[in-house]
Amino acid sequence: MPIQDQLAFALDRNDQEPNKMVAKQIVDAGGTKEVNQLISFIKSKPKQRAQSDAILALAYVGELAPALLVDEAGFLISQLSSSANRVIFGSMIGLAHIAHLQKEKLFDSLPQIIEAMDAGTVVTRDFGYRIMITLYQDDRFQEDMFLLLLEQLMKAPSNQLGQYAERLIEVLNNSHLSSLIKVLEERRNDISNEYHVKRLNKNLKKLYKQL
Repeated sequence: MPIQDQLAFALDRNDQEPNKMVAKQIVDAGGTKEVNQLISFIKSKPKQRAQSDAILALAYVGELAPALLVDEAGFLISQLSSSANRVIFGSMIGLAHIAHLQKEKLFDSLPQIIEAMDAGTVVTRDFGYRIMITLYQDDRFQEDMFLLLLEQLMKAPSNQLGQYAERLIEVLNNSHLSSLIKVLEERRNDISNEYHVKRLNKNLKKLYKQL
């Protein structure tokens, strides 16, 4: 049976379990051939639901076995310009899972990644931010990435700001402490929700202790 016939759309299901099962099957078989089949299927331009299920199956492959998807970074980047949200966020998830193996390519593709984040869903932004955090941890890209991460923090919705700050704090270079504190202090004036204010204050307290 063709691999695409086992995806959720083909089984008339709306959950992700069939796509996850396809991914596990591919990984268990060491399936470069099956990955190529899914990509060929997507390139054949089936209906959006079929495309998105295939992309999400690839993303699950990347989660389970990044090496199987590492050579497809260029293809996933090309899918960020899709008109279908599920294709976009599925592609971003896949890229986040292989970011540690394709740092240079993703750094060079940051304009496309950030454009997709700015226009995309919460999931798209979250996984795009994860890519940026991965790149920040590489000394070659750290200074450039820090400035881009600060931009993301400045425009992040208040309900995402706390988790974004925390992800950066976990890997923060001490030389960037003061700049991060300044941005988070500025953002504090924008936030009215008590929970989000408390979360931000907790992050700031942690940063001030590290000064």
